[in-house]
Amino acid sequence: MNRNDALALAGTVAAIIIVPGLANGFLSQLGYPWVGSAVWALGYGLGILFVWYQWVRPLNIHAPEGVGRADGDESAEE
Repeated sequence: MNRNDALALAGTVAAIIIVPGLANGFLSQLGYPWVGSAVWALGYGLGILFVWYQWVRPLNIHAPEGVGRADGDESAEE
């Protein structure tokens, strides 16, 4: 892992875990626990979506060459 990858990972962890957690805590202390919980859930949800879009989606995941479907699997033919 090079320096840019480490910075990207640290920024992602901060944005997904630390920021929504701190916002939830501050909003709860101010008397807005429902808003804090919504910010926390929205932060984690958007973080998961970001990780999928940025790192998982571009991966080319498929079966190795020469591996086909089983003979009894007719669901792909429909």
